[in-house]
Parts: sequence; structure tokens; C-alpha cells
Amino acid sequence: MLKPSLTMNPSRREHYQAKFVFLLFLASLGMFFIGSLITYLTIRQQAFNPIPDAVPGSILDKGPEVYQTLQIPMSFWISTIALIFVSFFLQRACWTIHRERQSEFQRWLLLSWVAALAFTFIQGFGLAHLLTQHFSVSDGSMKVYGMSFALSLIHALHVLGGMAFLGFVIYQARRERYDHERHFAVDNCANYWHFLDVVWVCMLAVFLLAK
Repeated sequence: MLKPSLTMNPSRREHYQAKFVFLLFLASLGMFFIGSLITYLTIRQQAFNPIPDAVPGSILDKGPEVYQTLQIPMSFWISTIALIFVSFFLQRACWTIHRERQSEFQRWLLLSWVAALAFTFIQGFGLAHLLTQHFSVSDGSMKVYGMSFALSLIHALHVLGGMAFLGFVIYQARRERYDHERHFAVDNCANYWHFLDVVWVCMLAVFLLAK
């Protein structure tokens, strides 16, 4: 007698395989962002670490270390709210399609798209602020602002990828390709945006605690 896992119909088996690959994808992205944050912390420490062997009065002795701490743009906090709304709306979309409420499902997807656009638009102001600060300072703060801009930009690029994924889901939803049994893409899209939420909150926490 065959094991139950080997007797699954192809669509169900393909679903679990796709879900496993998607989880591996998120895990690899997670490791990438963790490594990036560790790099940020290393650069931050080296940028503001005074020379330990400097003899008082020598050329190496530059006096007290003076630098500008990282000023997190206010737009980052506002965009965070928009990002959280994307996850909330997508979670509601998952809940409604599981119960075959097509009209509500499509409404929540559209709201998710609007919130994602708002995040992208507001985030642009924060990125512009970090880039301006990067070029306006000359001490170790320049490296910190440059690294924080790079990390925020990388996250924003992944958000654009998430918007493309969400746009595909909306397109398929308009064609009524999802129901209470076929909603795997919707679940994966929601999980991807939840992942972006967690990454962004962790990045803000690192920027705030190690500024």
C-alpha cells in the first residue's frame, strides 16, 4: 500500500512543492537581510570608533570623536503604517477568499494595492533625505547614512517585486481564478508582504538602537 503522501493528486502535490520552494526563497532573503544588518552594525562601529593607540598631543590624537547620529526620516515612520496596512488588507483578502466572498476579496486586494503605492511614494521622501545627508556630512556619519540608504533602497526594490506579485494576483482575481480551494498564490503573496513587514521593522529597530 502506498503512503498517503504518494497518493496525493498532482495539483495538491505541486502546491506543497511550490510552497516549500517559496519558503526556501523567503529563508534565503531573510539570511541576506540579516547579513546586511550585521554589515551595517560593523560599519557603524568602525565609522565612530576612535583610534585606541593615539598618544595625547600626537597627530593621531584628534580629540573627542564628534559625529552626527543617524536621523531617521519621519516619512519612514509614516510609510511603516502604510506597510502594515498592506499586510492587514492582504490577510483580510485571504480570509474572504477562503470563504468564497469574491466581491470582498477583490476589494481587499485593491486596498492592499493602494496601501502599497502609498508606502512606495512616502518611502521615496525618506530615501531622498538619507541620500542628501550622506553627501552633506564628511565624518563617519557619511558611511552610516550611505549604508542605511542602501539597505532601505534594497528593501524598497523588494517592495516593488511584491507589488508586481500583488498586481498579478489582482489580475487573476479579476478573472475569477481563485476560490476556497484555489488560493495558493494569494496566501504566498500575503506571506511575502508579512515578510517585508518583519524585515522593515527589524531594520528600523537596528537604525534606532544603533544610530
